[in-house]
Amino acid sequence: MLQTNDWCLIYSVGSGTCQWAAQMAKIQGYKVIGTCSQSKAAAVKQVGACDELIVLKEVEGMSYSDYGSVDIVGKVMDITNQKGVKCILDGVGKSTVDISL
Repeated sequence: MLQTNDWCLIYSVGSGTCQWAAQMAKIQGYKVIGTCSQSKAAAVKQVGACDELIVLKEVEGMSYSDYGSVDIVGKVMDITNQKGVKCILDGVGKSTVDISL
């Protein structure tokens, strides 16, 4: 069960559903780490639903994020002082399942 100030990781906060989930998590008092592509980072920052944002490169010639372009686990551990997150919302799937585990 998440408690106030617990960290959660929400992938793809540049999309409508995951951005909404990040906003709801903030309203509940959770700390939110979001991921998004470079092209959506400015808009995500403007909404302000994430405490921390991990910005990913986009796959060349495609419109989706390259989840291998950044050490997400390393960044999450740095952000959380090596504690990790209590919850992960993964709306991506195959590209992120191994990272999440």
